[in-house]
Amino acid sequence: MFNRVVSFASLMLVIASVVFFLVVVWWLMSGKIDEGNGILAMAGWLLSAIVFSFRHADPAWLDPVSIIKSR
Repeated sequence: MFNRVVSFASLMLVIASVVFFLVVVWWLMSGKIDEGNGILAMAGWLLSAIVFSFRHADPAWLDPVSIIKSR
């Protein structure tokens, strides 16, 4: 049950990250933020989407205990 909750929450975070990535792109095109801030924001949202998409695919992937045990 916990893995399903984590997987669903991760999916929602992936969707939110993609939406906010597109919002930053829109703000860049409309001139509301400058290029430096836009690039940093887009990189952060993209990185967040990538990390949480792996967590959505396998909820145990980012489990701290499994990371330590694998070494």
